[in-house]
Amino acid sequence: MLIDVSQIPPDGLDLDLPEENLELGASDEVWEGPALVRARMHIGRSGRGLLISGEMAGGISLVCSRCLEQFPFRAEERLDFYCETVGRGNTKQEQALSPDDLDVTYLEEGRIDTDRLLRESFLLTLPVQPLCREECRGLCQRCGANLNEGPCGCGSPPGDPRFQVLRQL
Repeated sequence: MLIDVSQIPPDGLDLDLPEENLELGASDEVWEGPALVRARMHIGRSGRGLLISGEMAGGISLVCSRCLEQFPFRAEERLDFYCETVGRGNTKQEQALSPDDLDVTYLEEGRIDTDRLLRESFLLTLPVQPLCREECRGLCQRCGANLNEGPCGCGSPPGDPRFQVLRQL
């Protein structure tokens, strides 16, 4: 959803975004399909910028990094953004950023793209190494069987031959 900054009243704007599909971009096989996300937010004026606060909740199907099985993932996150519009004649790339500017979201063309803000927030909630459960046993190194479903029958690996001398101690 695009919101024109000039249409925001002085006392702010409350939004209640219903649960909708949100495309997250290229998944690199970490998730399957779009996320289903809903959000509530308040957009208020603050000095020369805007404060956006609220919360979002959503879910997606992730792929376990150990066993490669899909599992549902749910996230709830607080939203807090400070936004400023890019000045006339300048683009985002032409402005020198100070350390304080790194916490600012810059709005181009005077519009807030709520999908972009929700996408950014949702992607930051995803685990670095998704696991279907903490005790996931993963796949067998030899045959690729899912060890969560039981032993594969390959037997234990022979071990590193360089350590044979240590086994005799």
